[in-house]
Formats: sequence, C-alpha cells, structure tokens
Amino acid sequence: MHNESFDTALSQAKNQNFQFKLANQNAGKAGTVRTLLHYVEPVLLNQGCLEVLDRFIKNQELQAITVIDSNRQAVGIIDRSKISDIFLKPFSRDLLGKKQISELMDIDPIIVDIKASIDDVAQIIIDSGMRHMVNGFVIQENGRYAGMATGLSLLEEITHRKQRELFVLAHHDQLTGLPNRLLFKDRLLQACQHADRNNTLLALIFVDIDRFKFINDSMGHSSGDCLLQFFAERLSKNVRLSDTVARLGGDEFVIILQNIGNEKDVNFIVANILEHIRLPISLYDHSIQVTASMGGALYPQHGKSVDDLIYKADIAMYEVKQRGRDSFQMFMPGMENKTKERVSLEAQLRLAMAQGELSLCYQPQIDLQRGRMIGVEALLRWQHPALGYISPVTFIPIAEETGLIIQIGEWVLREAIQQHIHWIEQGLPSLRMAINISAVQFQHDGFLPLIKQIIEESHVDPTYLELELTESVVMIHAERAIEKLTALRVLGLKLAIDDFGTGYSSLNYLRKFPIDRIKIDQSFVRGIKNTPANEAIVKAIIALGESLGLETLAEGVENIEELECISSHHCMEAQGYHFAKALKADDLVAWFHANSDRH
Repeated sequence: MHNESFDTALSQAKNQNFQFKLANQNAGKAGTVRTLLHYVEPVLLNQGCLEVLDRFIKNQELQAITVIDSNRQAVGIIDRSKISDIFLKPFSRDLLGKKQISELMDIDPIIVDIKASIDDVAQIIIDSGMRHMVNGFVIQENGRYAGMATGLSLLEEITHRKQRELFVLAHHDQLTGLPNRLLFKDRLLQACQHADRNNTLLALIFVDIDRFKFINDSMGHSSGDCLLQFFAERLSKNVRLSDTVARLGGDEFVIILQNIGNEKDVNFIVANILEHIRLPISLYDHSIQVTASMGGALYPQHGKSVDDLIYKADIAMYEVKQRGRDSFQMFMPGMENKTKERVSLEAQLRLAMAQGELSLCYQPQIDLQRGRMIGVEALLRWQHPALGYISPVTFIPIAEETGLIIQIGEWVLREAIQQHIHWIEQGLPSLRMAINISAVQFQHDGFLPLIKQIIEESHVDPTYLELELTESVVMIHAERAIEKLTALRVLGLKLAIDDFGTGYSSLNYLRKFPIDRIKIDQSFVRGIKNTPANEAIVKAIIALGESLGLETLAEGVENIEELECISSHHCMEAQGYHFAKALKADDLVAWFHANSDRH
C-alpha cells in the first residue's frame, strides 16, 4: 500500500476496516507530518506488559506507545486509557503481568509516511474516528518506525496555518498577491519612520491603468483580471527589493520607493517602469498595449504624515490624467486647488443637463470639389453660469469616468437629430449630421437598442446620420466592434474613423470595418506646408483611403495654404476655421444661405 494513491488507500481503509500508510505522492501540499514528529521509544511485540505500564506511570504526558515487530515496523498502539482501565480493576496489575501486549494493543493504528501532507492526515483521522486525536498516529520513514505525532500537535499546526492564511487574506490582494490597502499603510508608516531614522527620502507613487474600465468592459472581466495580474507582475519586476508594490483596488496600484537620494532617482526608476508597462501584453488571443498614469510625492518634502503623502501622490496622478495620461508627474504646490475644482466640476456637471447649460454647435463640412457644405459635425458645449465656457477637453473625461457620458451622449444624439429634422423643415437640404461617440457609449450594452429606438421615434432618414469613433474605440476588441458596426450599417447609418493617424490601426482590420470615411487629424494638417513629415502622412492617409474605397476629410483647416495642400493630394472634404468655426443652429442657417449665394 506504500505506493498507492490517497483516494485508493482511503477507499480500502473504509471497506476493509483497517488503517493505511499514506502514499508519498500526496506529500508537500501544505507542510508534512515531519514537522509534527516526536520520537517516542516503542515497545517490542514480545516486551512485558508491566514494563509498559511502568512507563505510562512515570510519564504522565505519554498518551500512547507504538508497538513494533523485530523489523521495527509498527503493528499496533497501546494507549493510556486502555492500560488505566485494566490497572484500576482489582488484581489488575497481577493480571496485566500475565497478558501479552498483543491482547492490549489497538491493531489498527494510523500509520503515515513521514512525507505525508498534514491536510491528508487530518482528513484520515476525521474519517477514521476522532479517538485518534487522543492516541495520535505513527510516523514511518522508509517503511520503519520513525516516531509518533499527537492529535494535539496536529490541531496546533492546522490552527497556526489557518492563522497564517487568514493573515495573508487580510493583508494581501487575492487576485495579484500584492499587499492590499491595509498592509500598504503599515509598510508606508514603517518606511516613513525608517526615512526619519536614516535621514533619507522616500517616494510614494500612485499608478492607475489608463482606460482600464473600457478594456475591462469591452474584453470581459476575465481579461481584465488577467491584465491586472500582468500589470502587477511588471510593476514588481521593475522595482528594487527594498521597495513595495501594493494594489489598493480596481486598477489602482501604489509603489513605495525607499532610500531615495533625490527626485532624479525617482524619475529614473519611474521612467523604466513606464517603458516596461508599454510593452504589448497577450490576453488570450489578443495582444494589447496599455499605458499608465503615475503621480508621486516625496517624504517629508511634500507631506509629513502618511495620509498627507497619499493625498499628494493621488493629486499628482490625476494631474497626469488631465494632461493626457501615459506619463509621470511629481507633486507640485497648487495642484490641490485643481483637484478641488475637479471634484466641484463633477458635481456641477451632474446638474448641467437639468439646468440647460449644455448645448450643441455645428461646424460645416465642405465638399472640396463642389465648394459647398454637405454636412456638419455636432460639437458639445458647456456654458456654466458662473465659470463661463468650459472646454470639452476638461469635462468629457470627467463624464466618461463617472458614467455620465451615457446620459449626456443620449441627449446629444436626440438633440442633433431633432436639429437635422428642424433644418429640413426650414428649407435647408438634407445635410449629413456627424455625431461623436465616446468609447464608453459604444461599448455600452444599450447603445445599439438606443440608436434603433431614436431612429424609430424621430422618423429620421438614417442615411444622413454619421457616427464618428476613434481608432482606439474600434481596435480594442476588433471582432466585437465589427459586429456592432455592421449592425449600425444595417440600420442605414454612415460610419467614420475620427482623428485618424493618432491611434493605432491594423490594416487587416481596417479593411474589414464597414466604415465610410476617415477623418485626418488636425495635428497633421496644421502647418502642413512647412512640415514635410506631416504632408507625407496626409498624402499616405489619402492614398490609403482611396485604395480602400473610403472618403477622406481633413480636420482643422485654418488657412488657404493648408487647403491648397490637402486639395493637391485629392482630399475630398474638409472642415476648420478657414471655412467657419462651430456655429449655433440659427447662425449656421445664416452662414449656409450667405455662402450658398456665393456659388
């Protein structure tokens, strides 16, 4: 039985009513009985009973003795209770002296290999009867008696292990294995005390995965969990042994950098971390690239308490997010005020729609061959009664992070479509209405049903509606995006890739996307006559559009030189200040009539 598996041995023990030796292959699961081993001098099968009785009398802590044969193999156990019962009866000592040990011993002891796991032995004892918790069990090594282990020792070891497991559960993140918020705060306090004693600096770095919610929602929570594990591993591998990486929750991580000489040391370490974070990550059948926003604070320069240091590092991290993500920023005085403003702005954005502070403006889109307006792009504006004009660059990220973009996005769709219908009623031709769709909107489960509902309710001709999405939106989960884009095309809508050239696209997928137009980002158009690289990029994008049968529109055309340049490369359409800025609905009607008279 020495080489049989645990399950087979357990079955035999129950069916044949005997105990068994545990197989070696079950050893090492969570510690072995070697740690419980106590050597107790055994007795030979032919040893006298009175000698055994004297040993129990002299050693009150002894609960059981192993009986061995001439080959030192365990064959039974004599326990204190059985000896005591016989000894207390009249003339029992005389009778005991005449008895053989074999008449007194339990011939079914639990015998386990020294490498057996504690978990398996505990289960064997439970299945075999709890009396073995008192008597204990026999341990053998290489088939020979090695000692005994008591049930009490087994219980203590299991209790200590459970305590250790509970400590780990209470102080470590279960997904990544990193210290959690509780242990992080303790480590940070110790690090601050160490810095005080040694007159050194420490840096606290807050790390947030950029656009994690979008990745998690679009690729699924299992992919999100895998990404967090990969991310945690990369952080841990690129810090020093003396540093601490912890996960606070969600996609928020922190790093404690100890024994820092100056801020340059921090910049060097963080730059290396950012470089490794940007490396592609394989998630199931997909390869994705992620970035992170990182903010830091120095102790004691920026904060002399744990809470103050955490607050300052968090502020610095949000500053990076506001500036475009994928970077690091050390805390600077004055950032606190920006954070308070942001919190206030979030609260006021929730009221903006109800109070009528949001509105749409419309920028004309021009057919360059015919020289006339063929469409408009609806642009969201926020005019705050006290703060004045608030840029979309400021409030759109807040709307996306808080989920308000779902509600705001629906309002934009309905408002733009109603305006399109109203213009037709005013006598304007049917103009293409281009509407920007955020990543959060597009990935929301209710997006497609909402589009269907709005079209049915408004009775708008969907062929005049164009939804604009950025490259990153459609590339995060390309196959799923293709399905949704195809469903939108079936409804009759036009589709465009906005800010083309600033994200990342697979040409293989680009030809599969059911899109109608690519919009060349204004960063390539601006100053194109004096920037040969930009002209080359614009020329290549236009050529790509022609080869794929897509129309091209240049954004941000501000002067005649830029217009002439893009026209010379056969760009089909354009929009920008050279033609008109974004106009209110009534102003656009006036602009349309004024410019129509010129042609």
